[in-house]
Amino acid sequence: MKTGKVLLIVLSIVFFLSSCTKVSEEVIGTWTFQTFDDRPQGVVNWTFKDDGMLIRVLTYDAVSSFSGGISFDTANYVVDKSFLRTRIVISGSDPLWSPSGGMGDANGTFRIDEMKDDILIMTRIKQSDDQVEGSYLRCELLRKM
Repeated sequence: MKTGKVLLIVLSIVFFLSSCTKVSEEVIGTWTFQTFDDRPQGVVNWTFKDDGMLIRVLTYDAVSSFSGGISFDTANYVVDKSFLRTRIVISGSDPLWSPSGGMGDANGTFRIDEMKDDILIMTRIKQSDDQVEGSYLRCELLRKM
């Protein structure tokens, strides 16, 4: 009976450690950030590079007297492989701008809520200055083909 419990614990640890490595590799690529409001703010793509660089590009449509355009931001990211949880820490990000009201920066610690197939859902749980209040940012991303 004890051998079965020990084996179960060891298998659980191996599973969690392998899933952390998977996130490091699986996150690399370009993802389309899903927005859930009715503002015509355009399309935001997040590209995670294998060297730890994150590039965010906002392509926005024409609004009133402004013509369409792009806004971009470069930042750094690290996949934090803690024992029972995987997080992505983003630093060096600036806000994206568009005439219809761009997006804030992406700095902070993000908890990976779900990562399967071509879907990445993560939630910012802490800002870069370790503040928890006001840090909430829900990111639902679809892998761009």
